[in-house]
Amino acid sequence: DDRQPIGPLPRPEAAEIGSSEPGAREDRHRRRRGRRGGRKRHEGAPGAAPAAPEPAESSAEAGVRPAPTHAPEVERPARPREPEPAEREGPSLSPDDLAGQGRRLTEELLKAMGFDATVTATVDGNHVEVTAEVAKDEDLLTGRKGEVRQALQHLLNRMLNRGESSRYHLQLEINDFWKRREEELRELARGLAEEAVAKGDEVVTEYLNAQERRIVHVTLREDARVKTYALGTGMIKRVAIAPVDFEGGPRDESESSDRG
Repeated sequence: DDRQPIGPLPRPEAAEIGSSEPGAREDRHRRRRGRRGGRKRHEGAPGAAPAAPEPAESSAEAGVRPAPTHAPEVERPARPREPEPAEREGPSLSPDDLAGQGRRLTEELLKAMGFDATVTATVDGNHVEVTAEVAKDEDLLTGRKGEVRQALQHLLNRMLNRGESSRYHLQLEINDFWKRREEELRELARGLAEEAVAKGDEVVTEYLNAQERRIVHVTLREDARVKTYALGTGMIKRVAIAPVDFEGGPRDESESSDRG
């Protein structure tokens, strides 16, 4: 029998790929280029999709400074103008209002301290003189040397001026205590003046507050034989009385600052 068994027929692709003929190789390269570079070859062809736009030139390459990336600054409202001292103090009080406020504040303070007082007030300009009369325990409101009365007067002045200024001055009198204290200080000043002239040397008072020191200065202002000046620092000082030709005198400018 001359018939041979027939095996599987070879695929056409395999024969083509394995071919070494020049025409086959060129045809294979054309197909590969067509698959890889088809887009380039067909750009601009009718019906072809438009090419993607070229990237724009960056601002740095163009030499243009880029715009700031932070948020724009928000304009803030201007700060309100600080009021002048006169504006902070508010409108001036009329004499009737000043007397009424001085009387009311004193009544309320003494009532809170447990005192039943009869309070009156008189006004001279920005000065209000308040008199409180109590039936008993006067010394609890005055102190031995008037230190309690002085503290109450300071507190009332702060309340009257609302702690902001010294536009108004309140003078507190309790059962004529300050009237008696003034006379006592005048007699003390005159007696010390005589002693200073007799000794030819400096003499000093006890420690006094500013209001008490002023009484001494004013009492001897017209006495040409002597001079007066404060000694010490702080609110409580002594007053020195010395002959006018005494070589001592104030230790520094602040010591004579309360002479009036």
